[in-house]
Amino acid sequence: MSSAAQIRSQIEAQLADRIPAAFAPRAPIQMPTIPTGVGIIDSAIGGIPCGGITEVTGPASRSVGRKSLLVHMLARATQEHFCSLVDATDSFDPRSAHAAGVHLKRVLWIRCGGRNMKTLEQAFKAADLLLQGGGGFGLLTVDLTGIPEKFVRKIPLMTWFRFSRVIERLPAALVFITPYPVIGTCAIVTLHLSGGEIRWAQPAEDSPSHALLPVGLDFQIEIQTRRALRKSPQSAGTFSAQARWA
Repeated sequence: MSSAAQIRSQIEAQLADRIPAAFAPRAPIQMPTIPTGVGIIDSAIGGIPCGGITEVTGPASRSVGRKSLLVHMLARATQEHFCSLVDATDSFDPRSAHAAGVHLKRVLWIRCGGRNMKTLEQAFKAADLLLQGGGGFGLLTVDLTGIPEKFVRKIPLMTWFRFSRVIERLPAALVFITPYPVIGTCAIVTLHLSGGEIRWAQPAEDSPSHALLPVGLDFQIEIQTRRALRKSPQSAGTFSAQARWA
């Protein structure tokens, strides 16, 4: 027997009465999830996990994709849960959200309205109050789209750590929409959007071939999960943001 095996055997023998199977691998964490309505996400990880932070991120040019993904989440979640949305820059469009299937009567919409550090502080105070309230919402979302990166970078790591510690005690999911990956290991899931190719189609069968309208944007989405969730990173799949015409 090697020296390492002998040491392990001795430690297990000494801890047998207090910590049985001290070196046994931990069982995978079974976290309840809230489906997003986006097939590639739900099939890969079951949806947005409760008890943790999910970060939806991507470059500024992909803000349409992030907004569309947020609406997909709210549309699916409001079928069964009450939800909250802290809207830092007051950019949420209730008309298009309603057209996409969001039950607006089940959404608490908190509008901050600004693009400076004070707005960011207001958004975090509102999110903190919702979390400390401790219940009522199945999905809590904070949309920081439009806040300049220089301000988002000033958020201390301790803030993200505190939010992760609070949400893990609640039967709810917390989602942050950010302009770039900032939450790090405090996020249990990161959804990164890239790409953004326009899809075109003819408005009617008898329309001339040059009469095309954009009907959607196809994004690539990469799913990264923290090791504790026991899910390996998923290769990018396609997520479509549909155009809706009044």
